Amino acid sequence: MVATKQAHENEPRRGAGSWRRTPRVAVSLSLLAVALLLWAAASASAATPKRIVALTPFAANTLVKLGVQPVAIGQTIGGNERFAPQLKSVKVLPLSHPNGPNLEQLVSLRPDLVLSTRTWAKGNQAIQSLGIRVETREPVRVNGVISKTLALGSLVGKLPEAKALVAKMKEELGKARKAITKRPSVMVILGVGQSPFTFLPNSWGGDLVRKAGADVLAGGLTSGSGFQRISDEVVVAEDPEILIVVPHGDPDDIPAIAKYFQNDPAWGSTTAAKEGQIYISADNSLLQAGPEVGRTIEEVRKKYLHNWPG
Repeated sequence: MVATKQAHENEPRRGAGSWRRTPRVAVSLSLLAVALLLWAAASASAATPKRIVALTPFAANTLVKLGVQPVAIGQTIGGNERFAPQLKSVKVLPLSHPNGPNLEQLVSLRPDLVLSTRTWAKGNQAIQSLGIRVETREPVRVNGVISKTLALGSLVGKLPEAKALVAKMKEELGKARKAITKRPSVMVILGVGQSPFTFLPNSWGGDLVRKAGADVLAGGLTSGSGFQRISDEVVVAEDPEILIVVPHGDPDDIPAIAKYFQNDPAWGSTTAAKEGQIYISADNSLLQAGPEVGRTIEEVRKKYLHNWPG
């Protein structure tokens, strides 16, 4: 009995009240944790946009693949063939430099989110001044498609779907880049009216054509924008094996621009002209990003580079 009493006396002393408070504190903390989780879930739900305007092919087509239908999409230079079939009946907003969409038309749609790009930086500021949320989740390189898809999925509350889409994209990219053995020299030209601008390796189209296996020539020019005005003399000096021209202008002018560059006599001495390898890409796929990047690389290899196996 003495030993037992001493053992009890040697234990840390606890006030009688502390035994009663501990369960209450635990219960209170549990309730607080539940409350915080419910609040976070409610906040996430409230923050998930419902009426989305997607101004780029990447944003519009990615939304559809994630199971989200935008209330409007932005016009593309190459026409509506860039868009998924599910977007056929969606309103198309005309875009003009440097502002992007007409604000009156945009406001009438009552959007709670506009997915835009840095191209429309001035317009983005005007849209935000009206209290409309603007976000840019636009890839400028092929590898950026993966991270931007995940970011877009998180933004619209579709992260699991975005992860599944990314897995499919990676698989398609792997197949599209298989067995590249032929690497022709290529210049990608943006034809603005009758003025040529070269796609630099840091542009979407330049990077995509490089990923398809081309040695992209740019006359030693550099620019943060990914494009630079180039002279016919530099094109001739570079002497590319293949020239890919992306006509840029009003939709009605595209055929005339394409015809001009495809028959440009100033390029007549280039290997590309002599071999009949001046190609026109008028579907916008080299100018603006899209989630179907694997398929686009495969098409570039088959139609322009001729380095697809078999």
